[in-house]
Amino acid sequence: MADQVEVKRAGCFFCHVRCGVLVTKVNGRITKIEGDPDCPHNKGYICSRLEKERYLDGFVYNPNRLKKPLKRKGERGGGQWEEITWDQAFDEIAEKLAKLRDEYGPETLAFTEGTARTWSWLHYKFTNLFGSPNTGGNGTICYSSDMWLEPCTYGGFCSDKSDWVNADLVVLWGRNTIASEPLLWHWVDTNRKERGAKLLVIDPRFSEVAQQADLFLQLRPGTDAALALGFINVIIEEDLYDHEFVDEWCIGFDELKERAAEYPPEKVAEITWVPADKIREAARMYATIKPACLPWGQKGGDASGINASSAIQAKAILRAITGNLDKKGGDQLAPPSRFPPAFYEHYALSQEQRDKMIGNDRFPGLTFKGWDVISQAYPSFYPYSNAPLLFRAMRDGDPYPVKALIVQADNPVMAFSNTKLVVEALMNLELLVVHDYFLTPTAALADYALPAATWLERPDNCYAVMNHRPMYFGAQARVIERFEGGTDVDFRDDYEFFYGLAKRLGQEDKWWGPTTEGMLDFQLAPMGMTHEKFYNDVKYMAGQKKFEKYKEPGFKFLTPSGKVELKSSVVEKLAEETGIPFDPLPHFEYPGLSVEKHPEWEGEYPLIMITGARFMPFYHSEHRQPGPYRDLHPDPIFDIHPSTAVDLDIRDGDWCWIETHLGRIKQRARKTSIVDPRVISVQHDWWFPEKDEALPSLMGAFESNVNMILDDDPDTLDQLIGAWQQTGVAVKVYKCEEQDA
Repeated sequence: MADQVEVKRAGCFFCHVRCGVLVTKVNGRITKIEGDPDCPHNKGYICSRLEKERYLDGFVYNPNRLKKPLKRKGERGGGQWEEITWDQAFDEIAEKLAKLRDEYGPETLAFTEGTARTWSWLHYKFTNLFGSPNTGGNGTICYSSDMWLEPCTYGGFCSDKSDWVNADLVVLWGRNTIASEPLLWHWVDTNRKERGAKLLVIDPRFSEVAQQADLFLQLRPGTDAALALGFINVIIEEDLYDHEFVDEWCIGFDELKERAAEYPPEKVAEITWVPADKIREAARMYATIKPACLPWGQKGGDASGINASSAIQAKAILRAITGNLDKKGGDQLAPPSRFPPAFYEHYALSQEQRDKMIGNDRFPGLTFKGWDVISQAYPSFYPYSNAPLLFRAMRDGDPYPVKALIVQADNPVMAFSNTKLVVEALMNLELLVVHDYFLTPTAALADYALPAATWLERPDNCYAVMNHRPMYFGAQARVIERFEGGTDVDFRDDYEFFYGLAKRLGQEDKWWGPTTEGMLDFQLAPMGMTHEKFYNDVKYMAGQKKFEKYKEPGFKFLTPSGKVELKSSVVEKLAEETGIPFDPLPHFEYPGLSVEKHPEWEGEYPLIMITGARFMPFYHSEHRQPGPYRDLHPDPIFDIHPSTAVDLDIRDGDWCWIETHLGRIKQRARKTSIVDPRVISVQHDWWFPEKDEALPSLMGAFESNVNMILDDDPDTLDQLIGAWQQTGVAVKVYKCEEQDA
């Protein structure tokens, strides 16, 4: 009998970039995944994450995947489970949620998400209809902070709409695309070879992209805001700003000029370790090579800790005053989300319930309080509870009891700072539900661990979540049908998960029927087609770029003033409403977990730690299961400069203790000159699925996980958005004794 061969179109979701792919199946099993040359996004390119043996054996067909719903037996974290049906899981979870809502109020339910590779609007829809404002995740120290602060400045979000292929200068600030999103590096590399584009890299590490740069600035971790202010100082003082754009479209320039005068290059050099002449050279480079794009980035620390909002705001200001905003080759100003309100149901939540969102009164920027202010001008935003306060509410019941948590595509035990506190919080819950691909350390603490469908096991109307260039939209088939892997496999996608609960909690009429295709058809209804028709007849739609929209008659930026606000009126209004003296202009102070803030640490913690540097093919806490991915990185690694290692008698491969005021973890040393002698770079989110899942081991979650030694003390967070510090942390390193290694 001849083999049955079929090829289906899909959109990879191993990272946000979402490359279009063609998936070949032979007799029902995937045998090949290759780039789709017809996709306008990646034009056939794919990265090493999709190498056949690695992806198929290491992920989609990994024998360790969750296959059926599991219900906890015995004590939480005891490692004992029973297999149940989805109907039983939905019935019991819905019943418990209803009971907790009656006892504590709907705000007792919280939700956390991971890296926005789910259909995020669904959890907002579910929690809002349930009556809870408490949704959150790690977006506070990543993408979501930009999504709020950029609209405060210019009424839109553009740092993920950079025109990488038409820029004459690409600035990668805390972004190592070779090790995170290789397609983006492919665009930059092609642009440099074909158009002669220049590359400016700013990073605490001499990373892979830094090694390709025309100019590289190696700054002290956690000082991004100071460096950006130094750039603004040079650009204004040397009259390099775009006078026409600033005069016509910006307000607050005089106040910005006065603030920038406080950050001359010589002062900034002392703070950042970057020589003053290099600061001037880089600022001139960005201001004079036109057009230039400045995509969002993180690793240097611009979304981390006490200076997060200032760093993000200062970079937004740089885009504006240099005239690179909404220019071809610059950073395109995107319109608000076109998803209708029915996707999110934010307005189903009463003002009384919005006001209960945890973090509203202390860190209002990303919460409903900030959303209510900014949405008067910019009607698209994802409100976030503050995670450090949310976990404290779970543990302590202050300001009210949070007794239920749904976790989807997230691993809070590994992903959030202060792991010990996070575990204490999860242990105090009355209901913990985890929807994931594998049994993670967080799932090991759950009442219900439910198997999630991968991107190959669900249909989709694909779009690049961070759709850099060009925006594309394309239909994806369900490549792997349910039960195709055997009757012991029963995954559910995001929509099926939430619909199963919604149906039992009185929300059914607000959703789109029992199938995921119903939601996808609703998405496409304004275009006059169904998901099936889109997949069969249209395939892909490339987005049309429209630049310099501010030149159109009647245009207004979607800010309260209708202008680019170099001094933010949204931040001023939040200060007025809360009584907290938020600064409407960017500024710099030393990080909360630095020696400068804690003089008593001088000598005790002589080094500065960064975390979060990406390394292929891992993606945050994913791919630690034994197999072809883990084989590439069997052990956790930290980078240390050779001279520092010699001083500390540390050799390559030595197991070492890395210690802060909060505790210590161990990782293997790697001697390398990519870090400054005063800095170490520590890999994040390490756990060991091969180890015992039951407490106290919890799959080795406490051994090498850098979040064990990162503090989330609210006094150290960014005052406006509540970002916790993951870089620029005072630390010491010493070799493990033989019995500890």
